Amino acid sequence: MRRVIILAVTVGMCFIGLAMAGRALANLSAQEMPLSGNGAAIEIHTDAQSNLWISDFLTGEIWEVNAAGNAYTNYTVGGFPADAQSDGQGAVWWVDGTSLGRLNLADNTIQTWSVSTSIYLWGLGFDSAGKIWLTDSGIANVYRYTPSSRETCTYPLPLGSAVIYYPFVIGTQLWLADNSNGQLLRLDFSGTPQWTTWQLPNHSTPFGLTQDTSGDIWFTDDGLAQLGRLTPTSNQVTLYPLPAGASPFMLVASAGKIWYTEQILGTIGSLDPSQNSAIPAVITPSTASASSSCTTLDLPATASAGVSTGVPTWANTSYSIIAKENGWEVYQLPTISQPNGIVMSNGKGYVPDSLRHKLIRFTPQRNIYLPVVLR
Repeated sequence: MRRVIILAVTVGMCFIGLAMAGRALANLSAQEMPLSGNGAAIEIHTDAQSNLWISDFLTGEIWEVNAAGNAYTNYTVGGFPADAQSDGQGAVWWVDGTSLGRLNLADNTIQTWSVSTSIYLWGLGFDSAGKIWLTDSGIANVYRYTPSSRETCTYPLPLGSAVIYYPFVIGTQLWLADNSNGQLLRLDFSGTPQWTTWQLPNHSTPFGLTQDTSGDIWFTDDGLAQLGRLTPTSNQVTLYPLPAGASPFMLVASAGKIWYTEQILGTIGSLDPSQNSAIPAVITPSTASASSSCTTLDLPATASAGVSTGVPTWANTSYSIIAKENGWEVYQLPTISQPNGIVMSNGKGYVPDSLRHKLIRFTPQRNIYLPVVLR
């Protein structure tokens, strides 16, 4: 049984004056904006202007919500778009099955390339040279696409079988979470490409990835119901079991905390690692050279996106806190919720809820201390 201790006071036999500070528990203030009622909004990303980009897998839509949250544009691109992201050059890219899509925001033109060697593209990311890295959940490959030349290079993973979902690209490094083999992988392509692999504990199933300001890599792990942190410079791995819920999904680092979504209970939570006493362990990584083969994709198919605009309606709400201990804060969403991706932008958090068809906007809690005086 988990308990939250709000305030503990020891009183002696005689009456004495005592003043102390107790940490107040507070719900999470939020607003909710409706999305397409028959859709399934999964991924969310921000661009350089703090606009939000949301992929709705079932309706074939990509939503843009402006930084102020007072206008949206809905682009109907068709198919099953996933992991849509702005390239900062006036276009939005996404994956769909074995296809790579691009929306030109200047004229709403869609281009779609067939990645013929792929089985099921899942996510994408941009490196510092503007090249696009694609993950494939159906085969142990990742792909690097060069927009200017249509060159696509296939990099087999070190193991012949793996399940990779979302990539995390940092400059000249590609980070991956192997969900089936319980591994974290890094492909360094700054020079001669090389794989580095960290084997996690038995039954680990890493999924989402992010990086904090110190350069540590954080991951969700629903196999062991925990968050994890890898410090690449020391090969230390620290594991943080969730205090509530069992299926962490995506995560993001912000202001010294790790915010995450969890899908069994339907919660949003945060961890302040400075307030947690988890002990790291050293995992010696293995390395392997990376090979690749390259080809040029055929010319793309073209189409036009449907476009609609509107003003969001934000409804005020709040979520009850259900756990607060050892640096954790966990908030319960309404019944039948499925929080998915999560981002932080301009001091607020954003989460699409695919079962309730909402975009959640919340303001992260700050620690509040209330004086208590006993006489």
